[in-house]
Amino acid sequence: MIFDYLEQIDLKEIKKLTKLIKLRILDFGCGMGIWSRKDLKQSFVQKITLYDKNNKLQKKLNEKYIEKKINVVFDLKKILQKNDFNLVIISSVVQYMNIFKLKKIIHKISKNFCRKNRRLYIVVTDIPKFSRVVEFMLLPFFNIDRFFCSIKYFTNKDYKKLTYYRHEERDFFFLKKKFYIKKYKNLRGLKFLRYSLILKLKRKN
Repeated sequence: MIFDYLEQIDLKEIKKLTKLIKLRILDFGCGMGIWSRKDLKQSFVQKITLYDKNNKLQKKLNEKYIEKKINVVFDLKKILQKNDFNLVIISSVVQYMNIFKLKKIIHKISKNFCRKNRRLYIVVTDIPKFSRVVEFMLLPFFNIDRFFCSIKYFTNKDYKKLTYYRHEERDFFFLKKKFYIKKYKNLRGLKFLRYSLILKLKRKN
């Protein structure tokens, strides 16, 4: 496990932006889990499904979260068959995915929702505005805790192997056929260095 920086996501802000009454969340690329007891006590949070491609995390997450609202499922096919969510959060993930892989994943996630004309929001957050090196140089001025955490990343051999992609907003324009897209401030800190996109699936009239 490389990443252990657990800065919270503003769920109240997401609720306001999406206008969803109850949140049934799929946390795609959950890592070690960022959800606090405070998040889980929110009455509007109905359920959070945690998914990550790193199967080694499953046992740790099951030990960390014993709350009924949290469901740890590392079988993406099973999750998408059930489709028991109305909000997908993709946080601190897209910088390690090329645009073709991201397109494939979003298509997979939204496929059944399109077919059944169901409501779906995808929040892509923590998208870097700058290259990895430039962001690292700017971090001390904006978030010293995250800067020290990033030092560990830069010295980690597994992290060095990861390809880093800096996506411009226009790189997501391929989604315009299926989604309304709104650019927004970052929902996980670093508001000047990173940003978020709120994707609302278009529904048939």
